[in-house]
Amino acid sequence: MKQYALAVIGGGASGMMAAVTAAARKECGSVLLLERGGRIGRKLLATGNGRCNISNRNAGRTGYHGAAPGFVRPAMERFTVEKTLRLFEEMGLPVIEEENGKLYPYSLQAAAVLDVLRLELERLGVEIHTDSEVESIRRIKDGSFRLAVQSGADRSEYAAKRVIVACGGEASAGLGGCNGGYRLLEGLGHRITPRLPGIVQLKGDMNGLKGLSGSKFEASLTLKDGQKVCRREDGELLFTDYGVSGPPVMQLSATASRLLDRGRKPVLEVDFLPQIAENALIGMLHRRAKARPDKRLEDYFTGFIPKRLGQCILKLSGAAPLSRLSGSLESHEIEAAARLLKCFPVQITGTNGMKNAQVTIGGADTSQFDPETMESKLVKGLYVTGELYDIDGDCGGYNLQWAWSSGQLAAVQAVDSLA
Repeated sequence: MKQYALAVIGGGASGMMAAVTAAARKECGSVLLLERGGRIGRKLLATGNGRCNISNRNAGRTGYHGAAPGFVRPAMERFTVEKTLRLFEEMGLPVIEEENGKLYPYSLQAAAVLDVLRLELERLGVEIHTDSEVESIRRIKDGSFRLAVQSGADRSEYAAKRVIVACGGEASAGLGGCNGGYRLLEGLGHRITPRLPGIVQLKGDMNGLKGLSGSKFEASLTLKDGQKVCRREDGELLFTDYGVSGPPVMQLSATASRLLDRGRKPVLEVDFLPQIAENALIGMLHRRAKARPDKRLEDYFTGFIPKRLGQCILKLSGAAPLSRLSGSLESHEIEAAARLLKCFPVQITGTNGMKNAQVTIGGADTSQFDPETMESKLVKGLYVTGELYDIDGDCGGYNLQWAWSSGQLAAVQAVDSLA
């Protein structure tokens, strides 16, 4: 049986970074990368809508969530955003910065990120086995490990002095998300917290809103738990037949998912006109009605806001039928329409599920790992990275930076421990 210095389980972002980091150190020795899927980096290709939002200029302690979000600090301070970008540039991948600190490959193609990583793995001599699912990890008396691996109909065993578990979370099963990493860690005595979908579309009570399905609006969104404001986000809101989607919804979804799990009933309040105060809007609507009193209500908002939205607002404000003339609008109807445009409530009833989520909330209990090394406190020589932890980041490059930083730190510490 061949003995490897290091075995990395999982060929995603953190696993590839760990393998590259370890193999680049001369004192490491042989590095084995095991991937259960048919290719490495599959999920990476889908990030950032295929453009790969590889990091965020603002990534640090803030922007991360979980029972102990400060767990990310040592890794993020040692392998910073700047160091990450420098490494990618050394591998031949320049980056560009867009709004809100989002960083992308200059080509705006996720395939470019995967390609430079694969070339680096090849250059450094990392041995890659795909279609290889690790079924169990066993630590033996000399402190090394035995990995039982299923490859199709064949079952084999690998030996490694150190092991990094970088399997990723359950989100996006169609792109390789699975619970295999949790199962391996539980088999070694680690606690796994309940998992929920994060960065995902939200389901809502669409009563009266069906006509807006497929419509997009620039809006300001406020997620509330009763009267408590939980979070606010601005951006392009998309109405769907099941609820709401779009960048600001994805950003709010982790908070909504946690509230729903606690049995709460979060409400999303939509401000369709954040640039106009409600009193000013009421005055505008009164003047609009007086200026064209002979215009039918079905065309009352035409030229101001999208027609379908305007008609929906008028119906819900009690101004039906829309065959009425604008001059017949009562003050209370105008005020009701203005309130809805400024604070349109959508009762959130659920999420669109783990299979559609981009990140997993929950995972390995961070209290059982050393944040300075990523090493297990229960199993010496075993390290864990990225999404497997009870750590999730905001949308916009935060989760990938955590993958790069945790993978790099785990590899450095694993190699150092071999000396």
